[in-house]
Amino acid sequence: MDKFTLDMDELLSDMQSLQVSALSRAALISPLVQGRTLGPDCAPFAYPTTDADSENDPNLSNVSSSEPDSEPPPERYVPNLKVTIGRSQEGTRKVDIGELGALVSFRMFEQERERERRKEVARVLEERQVRVREADRLREEQHRERLQRVAEEKERRAREVEVKLLEAIREQERAAKEFEERNNAEIEAENRRLAEVSEQLRRKDEEMKRKQAMFEAIRTHQGNFRKMTDVFTKTLQAKAEYLANFGAQKKSVQTVVKAFEQLLHGVNASREVTQQDVERAVEYCKQMEQINAEVGEILNRIQQEVADRQKKEQEQAEAQKQQQQKQEAPPEVAPPVPQDTPDTTAPKPAPPPNPLAAFVSQESLAFYTEIKSFYEQHQAAVKTLLDDASMKTYRFSCQKAINTPVNAISAVSREHFLDKFTKLDALLSGQQVRVGDQSVSINAHPLGRTYCTMLLAKKFVSQADTAISSNQLAAFPIASIIVALWQKYPDFGRFFLAYLHKECPYLVPYYLPQLAGQSQEDYLKAIGYRFSSEGILEKQDQYLKRMTGLARLYGAVIVTNLRRGETTPHPHGLECGWKWLCNILNLAPLPDICATLITEFLQTAGGLLWTHYGRQFVKVLRVMHEQYLPELNKVDEGGPKSRLEGLVAKITAEGRIERPEGMMAADFW
Repeated sequence: MDKFTLDMDELLSDMQSLQVSALSRAALISPLVQGRTLGPDCAPFAYPTTDADSENDPNLSNVSSSEPDSEPPPERYVPNLKVTIGRSQEGTRKVDIGELGALVSFRMFEQERERERRKEVARVLEERQVRVREADRLREEQHRERLQRVAEEKERRAREVEVKLLEAIREQERAAKEFEERNNAEIEAENRRLAEVSEQLRRKDEEMKRKQAMFEAIRTHQGNFRKMTDVFTKTLQAKAEYLANFGAQKKSVQTVVKAFEQLLHGVNASREVTQQDVERAVEYCKQMEQINAEVGEILNRIQQEVADRQKKEQEQAEAQKQQQQKQEAPPEVAPPVPQDTPDTTAPKPAPPPNPLAAFVSQESLAFYTEIKSFYEQHQAAVKTLLDDASMKTYRFSCQKAINTPVNAISAVSREHFLDKFTKLDALLSGQQVRVGDQSVSINAHPLGRTYCTMLLAKKFVSQADTAISSNQLAAFPIASIIVALWQKYPDFGRFFLAYLHKECPYLVPYYLPQLAGQSQEDYLKAIGYRFSSEGILEKQDQYLKRMTGLARLYGAVIVTNLRRGETTPHPHGLECGWKWLCNILNLAPLPDICATLITEFLQTAGGLLWTHYGRQFVKVLRVMHEQYLPELNKVDEGGPKSRLEGLVAKITAEGRIERPEGMMAADFW
């Protein structure tokens, strides 16, 4: 390119020679120069030169040295500098002095400006440093003031803290004083409370001792009473030929025994003994003692009469003998009648009295004893299987084969109901029954049939507590399968009754008496009460609820319909329910339990009993209303008695007993 940028280093390198040339020329032209010769606006000035000058001046020679015929080189421009560097036609270098001076002046101007700028910068820096020092001084003053304020604030806060601390100390001292006063008051109150508790414990201990003494007195009187009843019974048994002479005494003994048992039952139910109970026990013992004394007097009188009669007969025999001896020849005497020849004309002695007449009828006692003996015999036999550890898996499979269908019994559909019966029937018949991924049969062990039959009977009785007591509708489906299995397997029915009597002996009915030496807990367990693992007796409402379920199940079994086409008679039908109702009404009523059982039995089986027995059942209702309920009012004031009274009143007013809910139709299966 023709144009190029000015190289300042090259330009300044020629300044040395230029200065020499400029000074020499200035000396030559100073007489000729007029006015200002520097600046971009000055007119050029020419002066004559010689060849020698041109040769001695390297600047001019360099500028002008070039080929003559060549074109002058193009001018080069420096931006913003009016300096032209070019070559002449002769090839010599040529510099415009005006432009060069302007360039130098500009350079010097720039340097001056740089110096001024630096001065200005220095001045600004100095001012800034002054301001910084002033700011530092102000900050230092502010810092000192701040420190002073902080110290003052710290001192003020320290004084406030000290004041607060003093106040806190005074408050703490006041609180400590209040706490001490309150603590002393609490200690005094606690001491008073402890004294009161101690006094209460002392009174309670005295009360417990008094009650214990009364319990012991009741037990003592009970033992004495039993001894006297045993004496009475043994006396009558030993003198059976004289039973006709003790009719009044037997009635008196039955009355006293009933009264004493009611007293004991009330004590057992409430677990409380009052002085009145002890006095009644003493009175009953006195009455029994008086009866025995009367029996003794009667026996003594009878024996005296017999002795007198024998003496008189002996005297007559002696007189006859003396008269015979006076005769010359004694008459022939007929051979004596053998002593072992029975006298058919003599009256037969009456059967011995039932010492448990106040607790159970003779018929019910015989039935209860038979069922209990049957159960105990098989229970002892199956104990071998129960104690065999190697048969644990077999026992578990049998339990599962029984529990699963029994727990699922319901009348939701005929197919579902029949399926549960089929599974239980198959098990008792000896078939293989599927249990999970295994099969089980009662024939796998010699005692398997007895074990499974007893286990199934026990499971059905337990349903009265777990299902029927809270769901009345569940009674009849369960009762239907019980009756169906009872028809095919009579031993199952006996085991069912055994477990039923074990849970509730009042369904015999049998008022189990407390035996001599039997603890209170054992006796309560015998009549159906349950105790927790800690030995705590269950609540009365829990006991009555379970008894309700058992009575509901028993009534459902009695009135349940047989299967279609079944010709085998009912194994435990309406006649058994009639016997139970009549027998329990012939016994003295007991609080809570009697009213509970009778109410539930009438609601479940009363309707069919009325249909079957007609007027006889109406007579029973009349006896219940006119005789039994007044006797019950003497010993029971609770809710069960009120419910029984309400039920009897409703039956009497409506003349009917409603059909129980959940009873299955005759053609259901």
